Amino acid sequence: MKILLGGIPLGCDNIGDEAIIACVAAIFRRVLPQAELTVSTAQPEETARKLQLRCVMLYGFGADAKCRAFRRDIGDYDCYVWAGATGLSDYPATGARMLEIAQAAGVKTLLWNVGMNSVLNPAFFEVRGKKRLLLRALSRCSFETFDAVRYYEKVLDRRMRQQLCQVLAKCAAVIVRDQQSRDELCRSGYPAAVVGADSALLLPTAPEEAVPPELSVLADRCLIGVCISAQSPLRDPKRLQACLDDMLAEPGRQVLFIPMNPVTDHAWMADFRRGMARCEQTTLLTGQDDPAVVQLIASRCAVIISSRLHLLILASNVGTPVIGIARGSKIDNFLAALGRRSVGNVNDCDVTRLRADVEELLASPDEFRRANERCRAEWLARLAAAEQCLRATLGRGD
Repeated sequence: MKILLGGIPLGCDNIGDEAIIACVAAIFRRVLPQAELTVSTAQPEETARKLQLRCVMLYGFGADAKCRAFRRDIGDYDCYVWAGATGLSDYPATGARMLEIAQAAGVKTLLWNVGMNSVLNPAFFEVRGKKRLLLRALSRCSFETFDAVRYYEKVLDRRMRQQLCQVLAKCAAVIVRDQQSRDELCRSGYPAAVVGADSALLLPTAPEEAVPPELSVLADRCLIGVCISAQSPLRDPKRLQACLDDMLAEPGRQVLFIPMNPVTDHAWMADFRRGMARCEQTTLLTGQDDPAVVQLIASRCAVIISSRLHLLILASNVGTPVIGIARGSKIDNFLAALGRRSVGNVNDCDVTRLRADVEELLASPDEFRRANERCRAEWLARLAAAEQCLRATLGRGD
C-alpha cells in the first residue's frame, strides 16, 4: 500500500510540525510495516535524510496552493492521510479541498490526530478590507439593527463546517487529537470522529551530548523557558518584559528563549529581549531546529512559558512544568487535562497570575508532575487505541 502523509505545511520552519511528522512516520512504520510511506514537505531532501523515507514536494500550500500538483499526483497513492496539527480550524479549506481531490481520484482518505480550535482561523474567516467597509455601510443603513459583518462571518463559518462534514463522511476513518476537537466536529454536524492524541507525545529525547554549548554554560542556573509565537504576537509585550525582569531579580535565574519557529519566532524574541532591562540574564537559542534537541532543552528548564502548543507538549513529555498563553482554544484544551488554565491570551496576558504560577511551579513542581504522569498515561492509551483503529482500517491493504 502506498500512503501519502500530508495536509500539514511541513518544511516551513515549524518545529512542532516536524515533531508531529517524525512521530507519525514512526507510528505508521510500526503499525503498517509493509506500507510504502511518502511525506509531502517543502524540504523533501532534508526530510528524507532525517526520516529515512521517500519525500515529495509540499502539496496544497505555497507554490501548490491551488492543488494542481496534488491533483496531478494523488492517483499514484492508495491512501492519503491528513497527518496532524490543528488544520481543521487553521486551514480547513485547504484540508477539505485536498480530501475532496483524493476522494474524487478514488484514493482512500484518513485523518490522523488532527486538531480543531473552537474558532476557525480569523485570517480566513474574518471579513477585512473593502468588503468589511461595505458590510459596515449596510449595517448603518439598517440603523445598526442588523450586524452585516457578523452575519456574513457566520455564513462563512457555517459553510466551511458543512464542507468539512461532507468530506469527512467519505473518509475511511477520522481520528482527532482531543475530545474538544471531536466536540467541535459534532457541533459542525459530524459525530463519528474517534478521539486519539497528539503524535508528538511519542517523540524521543535527543542524547545528552546534543545539549547546545550555550546551554552547557548555564548548568547551574534556574532556567525559565519562554516561547512567544510571532504568528500571533503579544498585543502588549512591555507587560511581559517587565514581568520577566521582576522574576530575574531573584538570584540564580535565567530566561531561555526557545523559538519553535527558528526564523520568525527567533526574530520576534530577539527584539523582545533587547527591550528587557535584564537582557544580560537572558539567552536566545539560535540554530536549533531538531525537535528531539528542543525536547532535551525543555528537560533542562525548571518551568516553560509558551504560546506555542507543541513546546508545551515537548515539555510535558519530559516532565517540565508548563504555563500557557492562549492563542485559540488548543492551549486551553491541553492545559485543562492537566488541571490548569492559561494565563490569559496573546491579546490580554495576565502577568500577575503568570508570575504567581511561575513561583508556584518553581517552589512545588511535584504536584504538576503527578498530574502530568496521569494525563500522559491517558493520552498514550488513546494514542494506542488510535493505532488499533489505524491497523483495522488500513492493515488488510498493507
